[in-house]
Amino acid sequence: MKLKDLANRLGGTVHGNGELEITGIKDLEHHSPVDPNSIYYVASKKYLLKHPKSKDVQISLTVQSLSENFPNAIIIPEEGSKVKFIEVVALFEKKPDYKREISPSATIHPTAKIGKNVTIMANVFVGENVIVGDGCTFFPGVVLEPGVEIGANTTLKSGVIIYYNCKLGKNNLIHANTVIGADGFGFYDYAGVRYKVPQIGNVMIGDDVEMGACCTVDRAAIEATTIGNFTKFDDHVHVGHNCRVGNYVYIAGATVLAGSVTIEDGCFLAGQSAVAEHLTMKKGSILMGLSGLTEDSKEKTAYFGIPARPALEMHRIHTSLGMIPDLVKEFLKKKKES
Repeated sequence: MKLKDLANRLGGTVHGNGELEITGIKDLEHHSPVDPNSIYYVASKKYLLKHPKSKDVQISLTVQSLSENFPNAIIIPEEGSKVKFIEVVALFEKKPDYKREISPSATIHPTAKIGKNVTIMANVFVGENVIVGDGCTFFPGVVLEPGVEIGANTTLKSGVIIYYNCKLGKNNLIHANTVIGADGFGFYDYAGVRYKVPQIGNVMIGDDVEMGACCTVDRAAIEATTIGNFTKFDDHVHVGHNCRVGNYVYIAGATVLAGSVTIEDGCFLAGQSAVAEHLTMKKGSILMGLSGLTEDSKEKTAYFGIPARPALEMHRIHTSLGMIPDLVKEFLKKKKES
């Protein structure tokens, strides 16, 4: 693709030789040498100075204030520049082209309703009264138990299991070995007997949701565990029964929500964080990595630590910790003198 053609597609301006052929997109953070035929995204002075290799870049996707640092560039507006970068990455993405067909080794119940233009690969199981929307793709080994509903253009990667009566909206992407709708952790001990509490609810997932590999979302005890629209999970996220996760939420890897947690719209949970049962993370709040929330958060407030506290307060606590050895030493000295 010529530099000028890519610029036209992006609505950008050419700086340098518009006839140059671009063969790919590369990343300055990678250890490989700079490729003179690839385009590099550099949209901030901080990023430019961080990477000495930037001086060797021949073709850049950049903003006006940085364009003179490169012999050839596509100049894009600063606002929304990352969206233009995403568009370029998408142009160079090379996904396998799977044929729209149903494998003869798939097992599909006669009562299941399958939409148009679906791809169902080898050894997929589709149970009784399942509804599958148009344009869905199911990779090998997917299991849809009875009563499951899958919205249009949803992709389920290999080994995904959707338990009975759970419902997914449209345009979802669920990565390999994720399990949606397993029983919640409900038990009751009485008179020496451990009773299992039946989990008769389900899981309801909205539209444009992505879940990473090996996530687990438990079904509700009575009603529904819910995941809102445009919410994104990293790998190895666990959502306990009765949880309500809102719209536009990010949950990073190895994060755990205990039962009956509410995560309101726009929250961000960083990696290996945890939220205790029955708590609410208020709209726009942040739980930083390796933190454990043990009380409801405030709106648009960042928390970290175990137990997690507001970030500014926790910074003061951590700063004070370094003073403790000297304070103890001084205390013991005065105690001895007295």
